[in-house]
Amino acid sequence: MRISKKYSTLLFGMIMALMMSLAMSLVMTYVAVGFVSNFIAIWTRSLIIGFIVALPTALVVSPIAKKIVERIIKK
Repeated sequence: MRISKKYSTLLFGMIMALMMSLAMSLVMTYVAVGFVSNFIAIWTRSLIIGFIVALPTALVVSPIAKKIVERIIKK
């Protein structure tokens, strides 16, 4: 399945938000509660909340970060 290039920014933001939410929620849940018997349930809730916050953040911040990087690098 191919997706139109016009959706690349949205797709990038979604993938980035998901990957970051997975990693951060896993580590933060482990640090907060340790590996308890219901760890997966606690982590899943944390992941969902993290993704809800991360998606709009990634969509807003990624173009800004791209512009900052373009200004910093030499052409």
